[in-house]
Amino acid sequence: MKVLTSLADVELSQPSVVSIGNFDGLHLGHRHILKTVVQRARELGLRSIAMTFSPHPIRFLAPDRAPRLISTLDQKIRLIENAGIDVLFLARFDEAFSRISPEDFIRQYLIHGLQARSVCVGGNFNFGYRGSGTIERLRQFQDQLEIIEIPPVRIRGTLVSSSRIRELVAEGAVSRACHLLARWVQREGNLVPGRGRGRSVTVPTLKLSAENELIPKIGVYITRISLDGRPFVDSITNVGVRPTFQETSLTLETFVLGASVPGAAATARLDFLKRLRDEVKFESPDALRRQITADIRQAQRFFRLLKTFSHAGHHSN
Repeated sequence: MKVLTSLADVELSQPSVVSIGNFDGLHLGHRHILKTVVQRARELGLRSIAMTFSPHPIRFLAPDRAPRLISTLDQKIRLIENAGIDVLFLARFDEAFSRISPEDFIRQYLIHGLQARSVCVGGNFNFGYRGSGTIERLRQFQDQLEIIEIPPVRIRGTLVSSSRIRELVAEGAVSRACHLLARWVQREGNLVPGRGRGRSVTVPTLKLSAENELIPKIGVYITRISLDGRPFVDSITNVGVRPTFQETSLTLETFVLGASVPGAAATARLDFLKRLRDEVKFESPDALRRQITADIRQAQRFFRLLKTFSHAGHHSN
């Protein structure tokens, strides 16, 4: 997938099927839109383009109301590429861009810039100055653009949206958020040295400095961790401030189950599968260690069940 940041870099001789959106988290609704873009592009023999913005428009227009984003920019690019898109157009959202009228946006970016023959968006899509452009405004250009409207996606009665996923992750309801994403909630970042207390007082852990803005609610979670791009291994993670040791800074500390912890790893990807419990201040490190042993047993049961279900799913297909 090519990543372009300027219309000057766009190959003008090649028409396209385009979708526009923030695509934060690339949830099931976004994936349905991008799947339609890829399919329609194949049918028409055109290239598929996803157009998104950096920074997030609300981050620029109203920083105090800006949401904590589900994905980092790198994660979003990777997810869009995995959806099969040919070109990602990453528009710089600044003062000049924010003032473009809906009609100028359609002509300048869609018709002339990206050579769009077809535009695929969700029904709640807004664009142009103060978000005044709607899908109805797009339809006024139907003589030049095919407009494909994708209806909202619901899972178990819940409307799939980035804002709902943010709420669920912030509440610690990561397993419910996973249903709307159709994958695990993933945080990533660099491994940082801890105080070494785990090896002598409780259990050895990996400490992650997460790059993601949105971190699950303080508590203990069943997780899986991948170090330096290696295969994921089962783990449990404490998101919190370690009150038993009178600490106050938020950390993500992961204990790997049934595997040795490599000492030289630099980066990690951490999948959150299920919340186990709140973070609690224990009366002693021994009491904490007993609770961690109970957490480990619960996580091992969960992974056994997960493997059973995944094997059953493979056999039924």
